[in-house]
Amino acid sequence: MECRDECLCVSINYLQNTREHNCELNDVNKEMKPAALKYKPGARYYDLARSYSVEGGRRYMPEKDICINRCCEPDPCFQGGVCREICDPETVRFNCTCPDDYTGQRCEKIKYLARNCKDIWKYGALTSGKYRIYDAQNESFLVYCDLESEPEFFWALIQSFSFGSMNHFNTKVFNRDYPVDEDSLEVNWALHRLSLPHMKHLAGNSTHLRVTCNFHSQGLSYTDYARAELKNHNIFDTWNKKCMLYEYLNIRGIECHNCTALTNQNDGSSWFINSYSSNKQFGCDFDGRPGMGKAEHNFGRYVDSTVNPDHRCTSAPSSTTEHWLGVKRDL
Repeated sequence: MECRDECLCVSINYLQNTREHNCELNDVNKEMKPAALKYKPGARYYDLARSYSVEGGRRYMPEKDICINRCCEPDPCFQGGVCREICDPETVRFNCTCPDDYTGQRCEKIKYLARNCKDIWKYGALTSGKYRIYDAQNESFLVYCDLESEPEFFWALIQSFSFGSMNHFNTKVFNRDYPVDEDSLEVNWALHRLSLPHMKHLAGNSTHLRVTCNFHSQGLSYTDYARAELKNHNIFDTWNKKCMLYEYLNIRGIECHNCTALTNQNDGSSWFINSYSSNKQFGCDFDGRPGMGKAEHNFGRYVDSTVNPDHRCTSAPSSTTEHWLGVKRDL
């Protein structure tokens, strides 16, 4: 009786040697999942006997008749799925047509648990845009994924701001929770930042940090560009005037590979590279003095005396700085 009235049930296991909890309801049967049927002493397996007829006593014909078994009446589908009753005695008694992101008989399972932008690509996405990423608790959040600009990488945008909006981020270190425009379906490139938990989730599923200028308006350029491995660059830590290692760094056309540059991030000061003091005062590999004045900050912490209009991130009020976390394609 219990199996008959439970529409998920299509077979049972009866345990002969126990007085309580001796009936197990199954949502599959031996035809649907033969490998699940295994011998167990004292247990018996039974299929739910089902037969369907139409008015007048004629046997139900699925290609001709409409099935009505009332299994859709309690609205068993989750996430807005659409229920259809099934009168086939060898399979399930209903199924659900699920929204794109869900699967399972009742749409109870998330179809794609993308942890980073590489997973988004693996599950079929080819174009850059905003996608849902899932954290360790399987809660989703929106992330702009760059799937196209660099063949070797997939990148997740964690922060973008215009030179005109610099005061919003000049003091915001990456270990501070300061989400801005996080839930919008379109990125506000002039003022955008993910929450600290979401940035940390992406960092845990990434290998690299990238910084770009004017990405949305001009596309990717390797002039005024930085890329570093996260194993050498903990963006949630704080430090003062430290030579940090970069895979590639280009500031105003001055470039270096696998080199160090003076990098700051401390209380009250957001992440930035000090290209003027890098080599001369602190002995880092990168020397950005040619083509600058007495001081220069790059990729963040823009204040009046440290701004160079020849740096693409600070060439105009509408110029933007973008910070990304990414993973290599071949990992």
